[in-house]
Amino acid sequence: MKIRRSIFWFVAIAAVLIAFMLWYGKKKPVEMPPMTSVETNVAPPAATVPSVPVSAPPAPVTNTAPTPLPSKWAQMQPILASGNDIPIVFYGRLEDQFGNPVSGAQIAASVRIYNGVQARVDNFSVTSDANGFFQINHGNGESLGLAPQKDGYVLASTGTFFKYSHLENQPYVPDQNNPTVIKMWKLQGAEPLFGINQRYKFRYTSEPINFDLLSGKIVPTGGDIRITVKRPAGDVSERTMQDWSVQMEVIGGGLIDSGGQEGVTYAAPESGYEPSETFTMSTSTHSWSGVFNRGFFIRSRNGQVYGKVTFGIGINQNPDDNVYVEFHGIANTNSSRNWEASIPQ
Repeated sequence: MKIRRSIFWFVAIAAVLIAFMLWYGKKKPVEMPPMTSVETNVAPPAATVPSVPVSAPPAPVTNTAPTPLPSKWAQMQPILASGNDIPIVFYGRLEDQFGNPVSGAQIAASVRIYNGVQARVDNFSVTSDANGFFQINHGNGESLGLAPQKDGYVLASTGTFFKYSHLENQPYVPDQNNPTVIKMWKLQGAEPLFGINQRYKFRYTSEPINFDLLSGKIVPTGGDIRITVKRPAGDVSERTMQDWSVQMEVIGGGLIDSGGQEGVTYAAPESGYEPSETFTMSTSTHSWSGVFNRGFFIRSRNGQVYGKVTFGIGINQNPDDNVYVEFHGIANTNSSRNWEASIPQ
């Protein structure tokens, strides 16, 4: 009897459990809240780490290009505009070698314009009046070049280019009461001339050396020019500068420093010749060089030869090296001071 009761209670309890399980399985499962993403570069809370200042985020990128720096040309424009845009006014007078006016000459003129906006050259011409005067008034510019021409005359001045720019140390200033004189040479009649174009090289010696400009040879005596070169021992160069000198002597005559005027001089000077002159390249000056070039008017052979000659010499770097000498120019060999021929005859 007791066994039956036990079985009965066991069955009843099992039924209740099965019923409970069936009821629970029909219920809707509880949904989990969605997971939020976590930024791995977010700093931990202030309570767990020390506070660190955070820089401001970069500005958003736009399509606007950065403002370029002014170019060198743009920077120069205001300087050129103020310094080179100068009124081109000129008062001039043409004279011949005798001081007489040169009338009716055509003066070719060119004005350079370089003001930061324009870069060009304006060409035009004016004419000298009965007294040789002429005037130019040609807007604004930087400089003025003049080239007077007239049949029977040649230009006898080197100063025919005038810088008006205020960027120059000494800009040209026109003066109506004091016109600029430009010399022209009135031709008297050309005579035959002898061309001089000679180059030499020889071992250095401290003894005098004679040059015959007509034969183009180094001669033991006579000739036209005698030079004596002096230099110290050792290296003489830009790397090892030392004083050196050359004495130039004209045989049976003398010389005059042309001052760069040999190209516009058409007659030899009557006087003023010195028998010799010494030129020294000194290390105490900023103009030291191993080369010397200078133009001269010479009278040699007791007045038989009148020449205008450019003389050049290059000192030997080492004592055993060659010295180089050059003579270039023209000479009248007929005891005449006339140099009017444009080319050797």
